[in-house]
Amino acid sequence: MSDTPADSSAETTETRPGFRSDVTVDLVKHSASDSDVLWAARVSTAGEQSLEELSKDPERSKGLINFLMRDRHGSPFEHNSMTFFISAPIFVFREFMRHRVGWCVAGDTEITLGGGTGTPHRLTIAELHRRWHQDATDRSTEVRCYDEETLAARRARIADVIESGVKPLIRIVTAGGRELRATVDHAVLTPDGWRKAGELTAGDTVLADSGSVAEREPAPARPDPVVSVTEDGEEMTYDLSVEGPWHNFVAAGIVVHNSYNEESGRYRNLQPVFYVPGEDRKLVQQGRPGKYQFVHGSAAQQEITERAMKDSYVQAYEAYQEMLAAGVAREVARAVLPVGLFSSMYATCNARSLMHFLGLRTQHEQAKVPSFPQREIEMVGERMEEHWSKLMPLTHAAFNANGRIAP
Repeated sequence: MSDTPADSSAETTETRPGFRSDVTVDLVKHSASDSDVLWAARVSTAGEQSLEELSKDPERSKGLINFLMRDRHGSPFEHNSMTFFISAPIFVFREFMRHRVGWCVAGDTEITLGGGTGTPHRLTIAELHRRWHQDATDRSTEVRCYDEETLAARRARIADVIESGVKPLIRIVTAGGRELRATVDHAVLTPDGWRKAGELTAGDTVLADSGSVAEREPAPARPDPVVSVTEDGEEMTYDLSVEGPWHNFVAAGIVVHNSYNEESGRYRNLQPVFYVPGEDRKLVQQGRPGKYQFVHGSAAQQEITERAMKDSYVQAYEAYQEMLAAGVAREVARAVLPVGLFSSMYATCNARSLMHFLGLRTQHEQAKVPSFPQREIEMVGERMEEHWSKLMPLTHAAFNANGRIAP
C-alpha cells in the first residue's frame, strides 16, 4: 500500500521567483443566508414549521437576529457554511491554525495513528495535543486516513494539533458500537460524500475505519449505520490539520475531515511566489508591548526591506531547486524555503466561527474589544468579511452593532 502519489520530478524546471504584496480570497461555494439564522432559532418554539422562514423575507425579523447577537445565543448562527479559497504567505496560515473554531472533537476522542503497514495504535486527541506541543520527537506522527475515491487506507502526516476552546458537542452512536463526540459542523464521511455531523440522524450511514492493516489487503472504509444522535454538553475541543492529498483522519473509528486543506509541499513542487510588503504596509513598531502602534517606515527602510527579502527568497529557492535536481525528496528540500512563500488552501467555516475570527484578526472602529492583528492576516479577514456581508447582510449588521463580538 502506498501513501504517496505518483512521482512528478519532471516539475523541477528552472523558475525565477515572483513577488506579491496582496492576498487572494475567493468565495468558492456557500449555503448561507440570514434566513438560516431565523429557522434555526425558531425551531425551539415552532418545530418543523420553522422551515417556513426560508420562504419569508428575513428583513421582517432583523430584530430577532439582533437579539440573538446581543444576548449571545450563538447556535442559530452555526447552521450555514462558506468555503473560501485563500492564497497568502505561509506565516498567515500558521496564524489561521490558532483560530480553528468550527470543526472539533472532544478531548477523549481516540485518533488512529499510523495505518499504512503494521498495527496502528490509538491516542486521545488531548494527549496527542500535549505531546505535539511538548515533545518535538512526535512531530513526525502520521494518522490513518482514507483515499476518498477508492476508500483504501492511507497515511497522512500531522501538520498541527489545535486546542479549539470549549464548545457544544453532539454524540453520534453507530450500530458498530462507535461513538463520536463532535461539534455540529464537523464533517463526517458518508457513502454519499461529506456531511456535517449535526445533519446526521438515526438511519443515516457513516464510513468507518476498516481495521485492516496489511499492505496486501485493500482495507476499504466500511459503512456503519447511525443509531442515535444526541446533545452531549460542552467541553474543551481539539482538531487536527493533516497534510494532503487526503485531508481526513480517523476519530473514534469514524472518518472525519479537517476544516483547512492546504497545498502540500510533499506532493508537488512549490511555486516561487513570495511576499514583499507594499508601500502602504507600515513597517515600524513604536511603543511598549501591549501598547504599541505601527507607523510608516522611511524610504531607506522600505528599500532595505524589499532588497533583503528578495535576495533571501532568490537564494532560498535556488537551494530548493538544487536539492530537487539532486534527487532530494520534496518534504526534505522544502525546509530551506521561508515563511514568506505563498501557499493556498480551502477554509470552510460558519458565520459564528467567522465572526470569532474577525473579532480577533481585524481592527474596526465599532469593536468593543481592541485587537492588534498582523496586517497580512487582517487583509485576508477583510476580504472574507466582504464576501460574508453580502450573503448575510442582517447578521453582519448585527455583528457590527453589538461590538463585533461573536455570539
